[in-house]
This record gives sequence, C-alpha cells and structure tokens, in this order.
Amino acid sequence: MSGGVDSAVAAGLLVGAGYRVFGVTMRLWTGQPGDEPSRGCCSLAGVQDARETCAQLGIPHYVVDLSDEFARDVVASFVDGYSRGVTPNPCTICNAKVRFDALLRIANDLGADRIATGHYARTSTSQNSDRIQLLAAVCASKDQSYMLYGLRQDHLRSACFPLGSLPSKDATRSIAAAMGLDVARRGDSQDICFVGTQGYAAFLCDRAQGGFEPGPIVDDLGRVIGTHSGIVGYTVGQRRRLPASNRGRLFVVGIDAARNTVHVGPEERLLARGLIARSMNWVSIEPPEDRLDVQARIRYNAPLVPATICRRDDAVYCRFDFPQRAVAPGQAVVFYDGDRVLAGGTIVEAVAEDMVP
Repeated sequence: MSGGVDSAVAAGLLVGAGYRVFGVTMRLWTGQPGDEPSRGCCSLAGVQDARETCAQLGIPHYVVDLSDEFARDVVASFVDGYSRGVTPNPCTICNAKVRFDALLRIANDLGADRIATGHYARTSTSQNSDRIQLLAAVCASKDQSYMLYGLRQDHLRSACFPLGSLPSKDATRSIAAAMGLDVARRGDSQDICFVGTQGYAAFLCDRAQGGFEPGPIVDDLGRVIGTHSGIVGYTVGQRRRLPASNRGRLFVVGIDAARNTVHVGPEERLLARGLIARSMNWVSIEPPEDRLDVQARIRYNAPLVPATICRRDDAVYCRFDFPQRAVAPGQAVVFYDGDRVLAGGTIVEAVAEDMVP
C-alpha cells in the first residue's frame, strides 16, 4: 500500500469480499531526510497515509524497509543508464525485482495466500498450459500491464489485481468515497516516484559521475553545432535545449556516452524500422521457435503497433509494420496479442533496416 487511492481501494474491495487482509507498505526512500518526495510510494507521507487507510479499513499495517534493495536494484540502474546515454525505465525494474519479490517473502511470513496491489491489470489461467496469463486492464487509459511485463510465473500465480476490471479511475475514486476513505480525492503520483519535484536532472547531478561533463552536439552532417552541459539531460526524440539551425527543427537522434557526444538531426532521422531487445521475460507464453506476429508498445502509454518478432540467441529482433518514432535504448518494449502480454525486454538498439528474416 503506497498511501494512494488505488492501493487503498484494492485493499477495501478485498476486505468487502470477506478476505483477511494485511496492509504492507515498503519503505523505499534512499536519500537524505527532508529531501524525499512529498507524496507517493517513496515518501514518508505515503507511509503515514497508508497507515491511516489501514486504520479506516480495520486491517493490520506493516512497514518493511527495502531501501537497500531499492537503492541497489532501481536507483543505481537508473543512474547507470543515464550515465551510459540510455533512457531507463525504473518502474519496470522495481515491480519485478523489489516489490513482487518482497511481497512473496512477506506473504509467506504472514501466512497469506495471495498478494494484491493497486495496479490496473488482470490475470487469467491459460486453457492450453499451466501458465498464468497477464492481461491488460479493462480501462485502457489506466492500463499498467506494460509496467508489469517483468513479473515471473511465481509472481503471477500469487498476484491479485482488484482494479483490473474497473471501467475508469473515476470509478476507483467513487468506491473510495463510498468506503469513506480519506484518500478518495488525493491526486495521482506523477513521473518517477523517487525523483520528486526536483526533476531527474537535479536528482542525477550528484550521482551520475561524468554525466554532467560538457561535450559537443553534432549534427547528421558531422558538424559540431553547439555544446551540451551533460548527456544525462538528453534522450532520444528530445527537442529542448538544442541549438537553432537554418535546416529547420532538430531532435536528439542518438547519444554516444563513450565520446560524450549528443547527436542531432531532422525529425525523419527518428524513424526506426525495428529494434533489438535483450533481457527478455516471456510472460504468458514460452519463447517461440518461429517468427511471431504481435503488437508492440515501445514506451508507457504509447499506442500498440503491429510488428513481427523472432529470437536470435539471447536477443529478440522486432520489425514494425510501419516505422516508429523515437525508439529509445534503455526503455522497455512489450509485446501483446490483443490484451494478453506475451513478453517484454529492454531496447538495446533501434534499427533502420529490416532485421527479421
């Protein structure tokens, strides 16, 4: 329970259904006292909010300190990614490596049979195998299945997502109000929970060694057209903080961390015919032997686009049916079959040519 309305309603629905429920809040903040985000799952206020919600629901509340795991598995990889010139997605790492691993351990200690969260997603049992299927939420605008692609089968066998079948976030808030929960009108957490209002560049300032060294901005003709103040302030597809050009608008098309160089070019240079992904997690299916037609999502809230994938050794090669804009290394790509999450992995390269045989 993060202290927000989603996890509060998830717990409330289970209490109302007659389950014996324990509320668990994970203490994740790794920074200095007084520097933590004001709200959300990394804040001290979030812990207090969760405690008050549990009191209103009449259920026990436990706080578990996972700050060491969070610092090692999430924050360190976030800083390392930006230092290497890629755009990491810390939430997908946190869900699998910190939250659900910890919840499984805590459930065992408390004698609980299931673990529940306030994520908007669903699960089902496969008719053709013993694999648990991860499905998108009914409410497409709130669906968080993309962020959960890293869950293993042992996670999914125990997982329960009470909000996955709700039609809207308004429905969630209405349920919270009907339950008399104080969090009913609390605003949603935004952006990366541990960064807070300072912004990610300021967060990285003292943590990304070398990430704030000035370096050249080079256009697609190989000309140095300006100087950047650090590669951590740039990501593929970005237009802000770039020099003016008499050739029209320029965008970040690549980052070379080894040479501390930001590469820019016209918007058409952002189009990719496909991508290569590694660190794959096959969620609802076994790894396919042959090429497979899928729908791909290259960032959270991006539209699903038709694509074809095939495996080569430890990588997946993906060809889009039509080119996609700003495919950013470090982000997650998640493959779907309708509302079913097939697999996901980390984008390591955007490619212009056809990579699928």
